[in-house]
Amino acid sequence: MSADTPDRLEERVRDGMVRQLRQNLARCRRVILDEKMDLMTRERWTQLYNNTSQVLNQILKDRQMRDWENRLREIEEYEKNRSKPKSLNPI
Repeated sequence: MSADTPDRLEERVRDGMVRQLRQNLARCRRVILDEKMDLMTRERWTQLYNNTSQVLNQILKDRQMRDWENRLREIEEYEKNRSKPKSLNPI
C-alpha cells in the first residue's frame, strides 16, 4: 500500500458524491420544469435543487482548495530543494 491510498480513496468517494449530486440536480430540474406538476410540488423540488447545488458547490470548492494546497506544497518543496547548496563530494 502506498502512502497516498487514503487520498485516492477520498477522491473516489468525492467523485461518486459529485456524480450523484449532478444526477439529483438533473432529476430536480426535470420536475421543476414539468408543468403538469402542481406548484407546491415544484416549489419543494426547487428548494431541494437549491440545497443540492449548495452542497455540490461546497464539495467542488473543497476539492479546488485541496488541489491548490497540493500544488503550493509541490512548489514550496521544489523551491526548498532548488535553494539548497549542493555539497561537494570528496574524491
